[in-house]
Amino acid sequence: MKNKCSVKLGLTILTVIIGIALTPIANAKTIATPFSRSRWPHAQVTYVIQASAYNRHVYQAAIHAWNATGQFKFVPGTTAHHQVTLGTSSATRGQYYRLAGITFSTGYTNGYYTKAQVYLLTRNFALYHYSYSDQVHVAEHELGHTIGLEHSHDRHSVMLADNRYNGISTADSAAVRIRYRLPVGRL
Repeated sequence: MKNKCSVKLGLTILTVIIGIALTPIANAKTIATPFSRSRWPHAQVTYVIQASAYNRHVYQAAIHAWNATGQFKFVPGTTAHHQVTLGTSSATRGQYYRLAGITFSTGYTNGYYTKAQVYLLTRNFALYHYSYSDQVHVAEHELGHTIGLEHSHDRHSVMLADNRYNGISTADSAAVRIRYRLPVGRL
């Protein structure tokens, strides 16, 4: 009788241990939005928009979407004092041949961003028939890069490499929350 109880108890403990060990594997099916080692010192930056009234509305809609997540805040800056410049370009040749937007971030060697420039490539918007909603999603995607997110393989993520149809997902918002809780340089 004592051996049967010991065996049952041993099997129960083994089952619990295996169940705990396999939980990450079961959860691996949920795709997390990847993020870079770099980030801003705080989950807030200042910006200026240097674009037409129409593209200003596109950027403002994308900013509103990110601010609504509560994980990161874009705050209007001044021409003299801002961290992020949001603009447009019609340069779509060479390496920008099929892109809809591009982001350039610079920072210190310690891993903190100091400046970023975002460009919506308006010629490709027209050439590939991007709707207003598509353009807002591209702006959200580029702002995601500005925050520190990288391309995702999740087809529902705003950070999908060729995204034009997806808004900010729960996984995208969670990645920002994690990125700004971890020390710079940590993944």
